[in-house]
Amino acid sequence: MSSTNSVFAIPEPIRKFFSIFPLYTYPAPENPYSKQITKPTLWIQPPRKLELDGQDYFSRDVECLKWQAYLSLRGITDFDVRWDVAEEAGVGGHLPTLQLPNGKLLSTMRIPMWADTVQNSPIDTLEGYKDAEARDESRAWVSLLEGAVHSELEIANPKEQTLTSVLSDGPRRALESVVHPPPAPLSGISTPFPPSGVQIPSYPVHLRYRKAIQSLSDRLGTDEWLLGSSAPTALDALLFAYLYTALQSPPAVKREVERHPNLVNWESRVRSLVTPSKQAEI
Repeated sequence: MSSTNSVFAIPEPIRKFFSIFPLYTYPAPENPYSKQITKPTLWIQPPRKLELDGQDYFSRDVECLKWQAYLSLRGITDFDVRWDVAEEAGVGGHLPTLQLPNGKLLSTMRIPMWADTVQNSPIDTLEGYKDAEARDESRAWVSLLEGAVHSELEIANPKEQTLTSVLSDGPRRALESVVHPPPAPLSGISTPFPPSGVQIPSYPVHLRYRKAIQSLSDRLGTDEWLLGSSAPTALDALLFAYLYTALQSPPAVKREVERHPNLVNWESRVRSLVTPSKQAEI
C-alpha cells in the first residue's frame, strides 16, 4: 500500500499548508577555538571603530583594552586579537580571554602568570612597584578607576541591553559604589522579575568623576609611570584604558581629561607604546 493511501498519510490540505513553511537545516556553529592559530590570540569586545586607520584595534571595552595594553607594556607584542567570539564563549562567560596556540584558554587572572613564564620573570612580590607602600597604594587607585571613573563612562557610553545584562546586577553594583543613597531601580519593584535598570542621578556621578581625574593628574605629576614606578605596571595599563576610553567619549567626559595636559600627554605617549594588535585570520 502506498504511503499516500496509508492511514498515517498527511491530508493534502495540511500538506499544502506546511509547504508554505519549508524546513531548513543549517550547519552547526563553528567552534571559536577550533581553528589552529600560530600565536597567542586575545578575544576582545569589538573596537569602537573598525576604521581606526585600519590598524588600531583597540577594544571599546575598558577591561579588554586594559589587557591589550598590559601585554604590550609587558613587552609581549607578538599577539593577535579577534572580536567575532561571543562573550559567553570566554572563560567563565567573560571577555577578554587569551587563547594559546596549543588551544588552551586563559582567564584574565592567569594572564600575568603566563606572561611571567613567557619572559622567564622571577616572582615579584612588589608587582613591579617601587616599594610595598606604592603597591598597597595602587589598590586605592584601582578602586577609584573602577568606581568613579568607570561609572561615568557607563553613563556616557551605554551598552546594548541584553537579557543577561538586564538580569545581572553588575552595573547596579558599580553605580552603588559612587551614588549615595544607592539609585532606585527602574523596574521590578512590584513585579515577579528582579529589579533592572537604575534611575541615575548623573550630576553626583560626574562630580566624583571630575574629582577622580583631578586626583589622578595630581598624583601622576610629571612622572613617567603612575606611582613613580621605573617600568609600567598593571595599574598603568588600567589607567591608559580608562584615559583612552574617556578621550573617545562624549565632550562632557572628554573635556575633564583635556583640562589636564599631563594626562593627555601621558595617554598619547603610552598609546604609541601599546602595539596596534593585528586581527586574527578567521
